[in-house]
Amino acid sequence: FRPEASLTREQIVTMVIGALGTIPDLQVQAPNSTATQPYPDVDASSWSAAKIQWAKDNQIVKGYPDGSFRPEKPVTRAVLMAVLESSAKYVNAQKGQTNDLTLTGNPSNFADISRHWGNSLIPKMSSFCGVASAYNETGDSFLPDSPSSRNYAAAATMRMQKCLVNPTNQASLEQ
Repeated sequence: FRPEASLTREQIVTMVIGALGTIPDLQVQAPNSTATQPYPDVDASSWSAAKIQWAKDNQIVKGYPDGSFRPEKPVTRAVLMAVLESSAKYVNAQKGQTNDLTLTGNPSNFADISRHWGNSLIPKMSSFCGVASAYNETGDSFLPDSPSSRNYAAAATMRMQKCLVNPTNQASLEQ
């Protein structure tokens, strides 16, 4: 598992699809192969191409302005939150619910996000069952541009999944 290793952009797609597949009454049908490249830098024969195409088609992931996806690049902590927010909105849409997330607590005040593009997203995801949490789960720094470790991405994804399954009973996850 290499918990402290950085998670790549293609790996987060696989992790999210796996988590979505465990949500009751949600049919996630990510194909095993694709005949086309989802992005110019993702070959159709790549192990992750079909999953990336599915996530792109369902507006869970986006590429870079130059059209690339950069599948092997580490996913930042801020991008992880964007992917998890898009995943939660996807679930709500599939269940015929509002696009808004059910916020379960007060947002965290992170000291290092005021000038970051994720300055409204990250606190929102912290109030969505504690999905976003401080770096190493302590203090008031989020480190939005730092690569997400595998263990943090797994914990945040699990929090998102549990919140989507039962949003009204998640106060204990915020601890």
